[in-house]
Amino acid sequence: MLAHLRALAAGGLIGALLATTPASAQSGDEPLARFEDPVCPGIAGLREDAAEFMVGRIRANLEAFGRRLAPAGDCKPNLVVAFVQSGQDFVDALERENGWLFAEMSRAAREAVLAETGPARVLLRVRARSRDGMPIARRENLTDLPQTEMWMAHSKIYTATRNDIFSALVLFDRDAVDGRTIEQLADYATFRALTETLPQTAETRRDSILALFDPGGASPAGLTEFDRAYLGELHKGGPNIPATARIGALEKATGRDGFVE
Repeated sequence: MLAHLRALAAGGLIGALLATTPASAQSGDEPLARFEDPVCPGIAGLREDAAEFMVGRIRANLEAFGRRLAPAGDCKPNLVVAFVQSGQDFVDALERENGWLFAEMSRAAREAVLAETGPARVLLRVRARSRDGMPIARRENLTDLPQTEMWMAHSKIYTATRNDIFSALVLFDRDAVDGRTIEQLADYATFRALTETLPQTAETRRDSILALFDPGGASPAGLTEFDRAYLGELHKGGPNIPATARIGALEKATGRDGFVE
C-alpha cells in the first residue's frame, strides 16, 4: 500500500495535499467551509486523454460557481481526483501512516471520513482564516488560544473568521466506475470537493449527483437543478456568513431542508 501511495504521489498530485499546514479552529456557528484559494484540479489513475477531459469539465464547473482557477497546465493541484483499487484501504493507510492528517480534523469529521461507505469518499482539509484570508494559528493547548487581529465593527451578520477548504482528495474505487461517464464523475467530484455540508434526506439525494452510486436509483447525467441551486447559493456573497444563516439561504434556494455539516 505504501508503494501505491507513492505511485499516486508522482507529479506532486497527492503530495500537494499532504503538506503540513495549520489546523482549523471550531466553534458553534462558524461559516460553512468553501474553496477560496485558486483551485487547481489534478487527476491520478486515468489515461491522459480522459484525465485532461475531466480536468476541463471540473474547471468549467468551478468557474460557473464563481471559484477562482489557478493557471491551467502549470499549477500545484489542490483538488485531486484519484482512481484507486480501494478507497477504504487508501484512507485506512493514510490514517495509519499519516495520522496527523486526521488529527487536525474535528472528531466528527474524522469519524465521517473513516466511516464513509460506497465506492467514493472524500478527504477535505479545512483551514481557519480571518475574514481577510490571513491564517489563524493552530490551537496547541488549553491555555494559549489562537488569535488574529483585524479592523471590524461588531456584527451579527458576519463573523470575524471564515473556514477555507484548502485541499480536497476525491477517491473513486476503480472497479465501481464502470458504466459512469467522465462527465458524471467530474460533476460528482466537483460537488464533493466544494462543500462539507451535504443534504441528508433520501428525497434530496435522489435529486442530486450524490445519487450517482446509490443502488437501485437512476444515475443523474450530471449536476442537477438542485445541485446548481445549492452550489450557487453556497458561493454567493462573502465566506464569513454564519452557518445558520447560510443553511437557511440554502434551504430557501433549493426548496429543501435537512442540511447537516
